[in-house]
Amino acid sequence: MSKSRSVRGALAWSFAERYLSLAITIPTTMILARLLTPTQVGVYSLCAVVTNLASILRDFGVSEYLIQERELDRDKMRSAFTITLIMAWSLALAILGGRFLLADWYHEPLVADLLLVLSINFLVLPLASPSFALLNREMAFHKVCVVQVSANVVNAATSVTLAWTGHGALSLAWGPVAGIATQAAILIWMRPRDALLMPRLRGAGRQLRFGAMFTGSRLVESGARNGHELIIGKVFGFTALGLFSRAAGLIDLLAQTVSSAILRVATPALAADHRAGHSLVTPFAKGTALFTGIAWPFMVGVALMADDILVLLYGPQWHPAAPLATLLALAGLPYALTMLAPNALAATGQIKRRLSVALWYSPTHLVCVGIAALWNLHAVAAVFVVGNLVQVTMYTRHLTQVLKARPRELYGPSVASALLALGCGAGLVLARLTAHELGLPLIPRIALCVVAGTAAWLACAAALRHPAMLEVRRLLTHLRSRHA
Repeated sequence: MSKSRSVRGALAWSFAERYLSLAITIPTTMILARLLTPTQVGVYSLCAVVTNLASILRDFGVSEYLIQERELDRDKMRSAFTITLIMAWSLALAILGGRFLLADWYHEPLVADLLLVLSINFLVLPLASPSFALLNREMAFHKVCVVQVSANVVNAATSVTLAWTGHGALSLAWGPVAGIATQAAILIWMRPRDALLMPRLRGAGRQLRFGAMFTGSRLVESGARNGHELIIGKVFGFTALGLFSRAAGLIDLLAQTVSSAILRVATPALAADHRAGHSLVTPFAKGTALFTGIAWPFMVGVALMADDILVLLYGPQWHPAAPLATLLALAGLPYALTMLAPNALAATGQIKRRLSVALWYSPTHLVCVGIAALWNLHAVAAVFVVGNLVQVTMYTRHLTQVLKARPRELYGPSVASALLALGCGAGLVLARLTAHELGLPLIPRIALCVVAGTAAWLACAAALRHPAMLEVRRLLTHLRSRHA
């Protein structure tokens, strides 16, 4: 099988997993948003930030090491499992010991209860993460699909059942625990060869050096990406944090539907190209164009329709989050250009450069958020654009050096994506004006905008000969041949 067909097959399975998961998570989120208050969501969001930061330490770059390592033997697998085990169980103890301090700082006892539940994940995850990394390295995304969709079903069923029976924010914590337990059980059953071995740290020096650099950059990046929630919770309170988290969650639909599917395939694919000695310039440029061709129209659509989308998905109580979602969507436009950049640097072993970008971006972002918090929550959302512009500038400088390419070669194909986003935006504006003139209620109004936006995307993508349209046509041709 050719490399391009292998990657497309992996992408097909990865997108299948993401859209099946989305078919589970969107209805689940809609139900939970109506069962829980913004304050309850805000308290859980704060605890999720803490455990997300701890999760980066837990993995310690082991998954990425296993994916990019040229020669992977039994000793390297054994030391990888040992590192994951030590880090995860140590962090579980740290969270258990520090949970009351955080609860006292925010004057919210529920924080301690949520962290107690979430710490269980750190006891279970070491049994799953090395196996999961090997499945990704081997691009066995049909198995990844089974694992992830099963875990999401259990997560959703647990969260909704507990919220329905009045367990409040704790339902949001027990759901992921049940999902991770399911994931671990399936991976242990279907585990790749040598995924679970007796612990041993022999030869772990290279992994520890790689992990230290990778984890450092991820911690700094994630601290900046999520640190604003700690500031918002302290300055504006948990209700404001809940609204902000819901607005950010609307933007994260893009990550759940598109970027995570692409990134899951991009990392092993880029690493395989690098191991084979191939240039990464063309794959990076094409991948970025494909992503921006979807991301930029999506962001424009969210910016124009945030109020209607939030009310439809989550209910009227979340309407105050609409201006925040609009600002976050516009601020996120530059970030789409660098979606593949961290993976390209990791695939080429340039972890120090990734850390360098994080060390520039993170302080800038958090300082801007801190200053904006002196005004209001809308100012906090608006200043996200500053950090994103810093990231684009820094990643571009490093990528041109590592890949030996000019910025035009890396981002040239994405010019068509900008025109595509403008065309989609124009179609949506016309649809909204038409809906307003006709006095359409919420659901028909959204339906009209979706049809108009989709039609505008297809027409503009075809006229521009955008790479995304070429992939759509290739998929349709494949489906016709399969049907025939």
